[in-house]
Amino acid sequence: MNFIGIKGRHLSVRKAVSVDTYVEKIKPIIRKTKFSQLKVDDLAKYMDISKVTLYKHFSSKDDIIEQVVDYYIDYSKKADTVVKDDSVSFLDRFQLTFLQSLMCATYISDLFLQDLKEFYPHHFENLSVALQNRNKSLQTFFESGMEQQIFNRLNAVLFMVQDDAVLRRFIEPSFSIQYDITLKQAIMDFYYMKQYQLLKPEYLKIIDNSNIERRIVNILQAIS
Repeated sequence: MNFIGIKGRHLSVRKAVSVDTYVEKIKPIIRKTKFSQLKVDDLAKYMDISKVTLYKHFSSKDDIIEQVVDYYIDYSKKADTVVKDDSVSFLDRFQLTFLQSLMCATYISDLFLQDLKEFYPHHFENLSVALQNRNKSLQTFFESGMEQQIFNRLNAVLFMVQDDAVLRRFIEPSFSIQYDITLKQAIMDFYYMKQYQLLKPEYLKIIDNSNIERRIVNILQAIS
C-alpha cells in the first residue's frame, strides 16, 4: 500500500516503480524485524524475487536500506507539501495529517529507528532531519488554524507530539490485550478525541468523516 500523498520518486520512471514496489513489500517486515539482522536472502524472499533480480535493482544490502530511508524521506517531504497547501481546507489537512502520523508511527517504528541509529547512523540523521522538518510544518499549520479561528487555542507542539506517542503505544500488541480494545477502535476513538480537542464547534458540525474509517482500515490492513 502506498503512503498517503506519495505519487512518485526522483529516479527514472522505470526504476522508481520497481524500487518502490520492493520497498513496499519489505515495509511491514522491517517495522518489526531489525534490518541489520536480515540477510540478502531474507530480503529477496520478502520481496518475492530471486537474489539475481534483487541485484538488478539494488547494488548491496546497504543500498536497500538507503532506498528505504530515501523512500521515507520522500514521504515526509511530500506530507510536508500537503500541510503547506493552502488550496486544501484546514479540515481536510487536519485529517490528512492524522493519517500521515498514523502511517509514520506504523512503519517508521521505534525498532526501525533504533536499528538505524545503531547500524546506519548517517541514514538515521538524514531521516531525523526530515521528520523534524515535518514537525515544524505541522506546528506552523496548527498555529495558523488557531489564528484563523478554525482551531481551538492550545499548545501546538503538545498536540502534535500526542499523535506520535499515543499512536505508537496503540500499535504495540500488548495495548489491545491490556485494555481489551481493538487497534481499529482505539485509533478511531483517538481520532475523534483529537477532533474535539482541536476544532471549534462550528467546524465540528461540518467536517466530513465519511471516509476516515475506511482510510484508517486500509493502513491497518497492511500490517495485520
